[in-house]
Amino acid sequence: MPVNMTIFSDFVCPFCFVGSGIVDHLKRDFDIRDTWVPHELHPETPPEGRPLIDLVDRFDLDQVIMTCNQRGEPYGIRFARAERLFNSRLALEAAEFARDAGCYHDFHDRMFRAGFTEGRNIGELEVILDVAVRTGLEPEPLKAALADHRFTSRLADGSRRAKKAGVTALPTFIVEGQPRITGAVDESRLRQALETA
Repeated sequence: MPVNMTIFSDFVCPFCFVGSGIVDHLKRDFDIRDTWVPHELHPETPPEGRPLIDLVDRFDLDQVIMTCNQRGEPYGIRFARAERLFNSRLALEAAEFARDAGCYHDFHDRMFRAGFTEGRNIGELEVILDVAVRTGLEPEPLKAALADHRFTSRLADGSRRAKKAGVTALPTFIVEGQPRITGAVDESRLRQALETA
């Protein structure tokens, strides 16, 4: 019987990327029905992004990247040296387009890799369209959907759901019937929640 797991996440959250690797790995042992819910971590970020140094000092940033690489390595996840925080709104909206097209998980993985492994600005339309094409999506319908803000309400709904669920940090994992699990967690913690679900 499948276990439902809801994950509140954003493409600018490094531990959400690691969390996606953990969930994919756990799918080898569990029948997980995972639903990723968009929740913007830094909606105030301007379209051109902003220096990460504005949020954390250089030493802390280097430590975060080193920790992310250590945590991501077992799942084939690599982090490039980051200099900027990018606005994720368009990428999150594009992910909803991919969800409707039936290729959410592939798009989700490729968008994380574009931002964190390749160091690309995931707030730029050209980057989003490139990720979409590599996922097998037609770029013109996606471009029209983004221009029309067709999925903006889903992002707002994701944030409402996050607030209702008591989400205070990302990622937040909710395994059906279990207390929510928040932040940069080890695989063992999620495994235990799945075993008792």
